Amino acid sequence: MENVTLDRARVGDVAAQERLRESLRPRLESLAGYYASRTGMDPADLLQEAWLAVFEALPTVDTRVGTPSQFLLKHARWQILDHIRWSNRRRCEALDGLDESLADDGKPSGASDVEAQMLVTDLERRLNARQKVILRGLLAGWTWRQIGDSMGCTSANVAYHVRGIREAWGKMSAE
Repeated sequence: MENVTLDRARVGDVAAQERLRESLRPRLESLAGYYASRTGMDPADLLQEAWLAVFEALPTVDTRVGTPSQFLLKHARWQILDHIRWSNRRRCEALDGLDESLADDGKPSGASDVEAQMLVTDLERRLNARQKVILRGLLAGWTWRQIGDSMGCTSANVAYHVRGIREAWGKMSAE
């Protein structure tokens, strides 16, 4: 992939974007197929996540460092791995006691919105500033990567702080 094609694709040239797609298609399909075979997920879903990452990362490619295709493929791989982690967490990890406390409509049984807000406020009092920001992001429905991007850190750093939030929740629940 040449830098002229990359620059034109950035500004929205449809022909340049098509050349970019054709140059990356074999590698992205291979990447999605590999991770799909390892995880049992649908390769089309993973490929879609990879393309999303490529076009989100396109404006930030620095052509002075490495090759643009390596940069874009790295972001595609990260997005695929984040999607796999998110999917596994969603499928496997339930909050302690959540199933028992939810009514048929998915809202807490016996707890009002005010009580839920009081629990969140009590939990926030036990957290440091970074953990509070992360908790608010999680409650807003953001992914770990989105939270990390907004805070200027990695999703691994967010995961570290989520562990601290869970510990604080466990201590609060035990009281």
